[in-house]
Amino acid sequence: MEPQADATMRASRALLGHVARSLQGALEHVTLGQYRVLVVLASRGPQRMGELAEAVGVHPSTLTRTVERLVAGGYVSREIAEASRREVIIGLDEAGTALVEDVMRRRRDTVTATLERLTDDERAAVLTGMELYAQAADEPAAADLLTLGM
Repeated sequence: MEPQADATMRASRALLGHVARSLQGALEHVTLGQYRVLVVLASRGPQRMGELAEAVGVHPSTLTRTVERLVAGGYVSREIAEASRREVIIGLDEAGTALVEDVMRRRRDTVTATLERLTDDERAAVLTGMELYAQAADEPAAADLLTLGM
């Protein structure tokens, strides 16, 4: 198993490199923690502050500071819930949506560029291998992927 494990580790570092490169432009505007909040909002839609804090795994007071900065940057909006005036709902603004979409587009583009260096047969082998590995590994919980902005 050692050669397969070593190859998988090399591939995981290459994939992590795609993630890191896709975040470079975004991290000039927001922190990784702020980006995590944007990813949750992009995937789940507007959230109550308590739900959002739980989803990103931070204390509500920490999230309040993060949201303040994101509101000031024009990435999210904050509204009082109609049903309960004590609840605050956080949603993505256009700039937040654009930032997340840009990161995901850049990530897909770098992966695609890498795959284009391979022959058709090699790409077919990668597809089979990646599908098999994903099945064997089980997909990580969304909360586990948030640390990487996925």
